[in-house]
Amino acid sequence: MSVPPGSSIRILIGAGTMKNTMGKIGIVNLCHKDYLDETVEILFQNAVDTVRQTGVELVLAPEYVWDFKDGIKAGVALCGQDLDGVILFLGSWIECSAAMAVLREVEHLPLLLWGVPMFEAKGQMCSTGSYVSFAMFKGSMTRAGYVSEDVLGLPEDSQAQEKITDFCCAARAKKLLKRQKIGLIGYSSMNIYPGTFDHLFLRTKIGPEVEQMDAYTVIGRAQDYGREALLDGAAKIGKAGEICTGVSEKALLKTAGIYLALRELCYERQWDAFNIKCQYEFSKEYRAVPCVPVGMLADEGVVASCEGDMLCTVSMMMLSLLSGQVVTYGDAINHTGNVLKISSCGMLPFSMGFGQRHIRKFMPHDGFHGIQASFVMRPEKVTLLRLVEDCGSYHLLYGTGMGQLTQLRQGYMPALDILLDGSMENLIRHYAGQHFAVCYGDYAGKLETLAAMMGIGTVKI
Repeated sequence: MSVPPGSSIRILIGAGTMKNTMGKIGIVNLCHKDYLDETVEILFQNAVDTVRQTGVELVLAPEYVWDFKDGIKAGVALCGQDLDGVILFLGSWIECSAAMAVLREVEHLPLLLWGVPMFEAKGQMCSTGSYVSFAMFKGSMTRAGYVSEDVLGLPEDSQAQEKITDFCCAARAKKLLKRQKIGLIGYSSMNIYPGTFDHLFLRTKIGPEVEQMDAYTVIGRAQDYGREALLDGAAKIGKAGEICTGVSEKALLKTAGIYLALRELCYERQWDAFNIKCQYEFSKEYRAVPCVPVGMLADEGVVASCEGDMLCTVSMMMLSLLSGQVVTYGDAINHTGNVLKISSCGMLPFSMGFGQRHIRKFMPHDGFHGIQASFVMRPEKVTLLRLVEDCGSYHLLYGTGMGQLTQLRQGYMPALDILLDGSMENLIRHYAGQHFAVCYGDYAGKLETLAAMMGIGTVKI
């Protein structure tokens, strides 16, 4: 089944277009009836306005909650909305039984507990009892083993707003992770141990489903296209980047076949992402690396990577969901002082490139044949991430840095030099594989929030 003309693969966004990352959040006002007054109502309305300003779709519980039965009704009403998370706003002093009634109905969702400190009004410091409620109910939640993001601040407080934004974004990513489907073509290349993973463990603890198929399926499809279809695919490659002298028509059409086959499989199998094992089936046996198709499909909205490292692909998916951007990955290949060099073998999304995007014959090597991307990344702020599978658990290894003006690695390969915000020595101490997901921007806070929601550890570079 071919992709219908003009249609998306699945979530086609186009280079440079942001996906919505904020999602759908519920909010409930916990407020004792004896304390409900105009001040409490204004506080809650300001809180609602603050959350909406993040771009989130906000669902309000039908009424404020002050007793046990109202708590159950509010929780049940919120549960029918396919929410990403719930904000428990403490408008005033509360009774624990009312708050717990809501909590027990929504306890499967990410939670944010929001209390308000004393504030000045008409020349004196005022309190609704919210701060006391926060201390009391946070203690109750901790004792019972509940995990929540916590805010103690007025709606206009910038730190409170940042934490709420991170919560909404991370909650959406957590929900969507378990609704993602990744195609795995082949498996880990060249016995890369850190790229191996436990399928069921990944599905139940992190979220995505993985659908495996062999390289034969892709190669078979690539060989079945007629010349007209291949020429059309080659034209798309030509629009993505500048095809340099030395790229033969045979190599270009072979690559076009791989691109068309991967694109159709993403559409048919409803993959949100895929990882393709290049070495040795494509690079040596079929004599056509999939570097350029992988980069093109990344720009078309699919998280796309290679070498069979599923943990790197899921890392890329996390950054994609948090940032709404096209993401890539690279090997940690060298460092000088606190500058880390990352570089892939020949894949880079064209939208992430700097300067002229060249498509060249692959760097001379007996084991690799075909064409590759040959340009560097933009020198901007980046976030690095690797999801690490431990024995019985996971953790995130992450950090940020500033990209530097970089030369092609060995005169051919995509690359970026990154001046780390953290310590290179700390990264060396915690290396858990050579592949790192990379996106533009600083998403450290959102990654920390997501990890806390998922109950997994973090190591910051």
